[in-house]
Amino acid sequence: MKNVRRDEKHEPLFKRFTETPHPASGKPVFSTIRDFLCFLAVLGFHQGERTPLTGKTLELDSRVFESHEQSKDLLYLIALAGSRDANILHPEREDEMVQVFEEYVATGFRTLDLWMKQCPDDHVGDQVILTALRRDGFFETHVSSLEQAINEVEF
Repeated sequence: MKNVRRDEKHEPLFKRFTETPHPASGKPVFSTIRDFLCFLAVLGFHQGERTPLTGKTLELDSRVFESHEQSKDLLYLIALAGSRDANILHPEREDEMVQVFEEYVATGFRTLDLWMKQCPDDHVGDQVILTALRRDGFFETHVSSLEQAINEVEF
């Protein structure tokens, strides 16, 4: 599998969610880059739009996905559902498969950036995500914390 790219212009937002420690837990909202990219891809897919990468990109070594079955399966599933073409999973179309995933990640970044602009006081971003997911019907209205929301999610 080829490396997974992301637009460099999103790096401040990327670092906020993968490096900035949360005041309560001391850990970032997403513990791995891979987890954050998977979240963004699902968010982008939910938006129903693929955003082509433009400008300078940064890469995540493909071994990060290859060594984690659930993430690799999600990448395949997003590419399959996004392209609506089972042949995208053929080895000779690997670049296209990863590109579909990358474009949904880019849409996810754009969406998350809009959410963050709507709530500039949330310096970590966890409450922005919870508010948006609650607003879009992903969580019941009684969910009050990130930890409680995470406990309600099943994989």
